[in-house]
Formats: sequence, C-alpha cells, structure tokens
Amino acid sequence: MEWISVKDKLPKTQQRVIARFIVTTFDDKVIPKSSVAEYIAPRTVLEEDYMNEDFAGEGDYDEQKDCFWTVSGWYESSYEADVNWRLSQEVTHWMPLPSVNMV
Repeated sequence: MEWISVKDKLPKTQQRVIARFIVTTFDDKVIPKSSVAEYIAPRTVLEEDYMNEDFAGEGDYDEQKDCFWTVSGWYESSYEADVNWRLSQEVTHWMPLPSVNMV
C-alpha cells in the first residue's frame, strides 16, 4: 500500500487508517511518525457520540439543531469507549489499514 496525501484525498469520516505526521523534538529534529487514527469531517459526528464528558461543549455548536459537533480533524484511535485524542500534529498522509486474514 502507498501513502495518500491529505491534499489529494481524505478518508471517510471515522474510518480507521494509518496516519502519518511530523513530530519536532525539543532540539528541533524532525521525525516522521505514524499512528492508527480517524478523520472527522466538519459537522458529521455529534460530540456526545464521540468524545467523553470531559470535553463536553468544546465542539462546534449548531444553534439550529441545539447540539455540539465534534471538532473536525484527526483523532488517534482508541479501542476504549469514548476515548479519542485529537492529534495536535498536522497529518500529511494516510493509508488504509492492512487487511488481516485469520485462519
């Protein structure tokens, strides 16, 4: 599989992918990193359905629907319910997770 630039295409909302981003160390070294993550498109996922109560009210408020949307962006995936951490680094590329065949 090859990396897909976020400038060319974004994954579907909440699709788990491998995301690539750059981390700058305290001594200004640039290190490429990757992590399993999800992209959330603007106004597609309700905050109450995605974030835990510690982040209640931090999303994008929709006055017409009286709800908060999850802030759009990239989130490191967690297998724990209601625990999703927004990546502070800019994601540059992504690729689908490899398929796993269980025998």
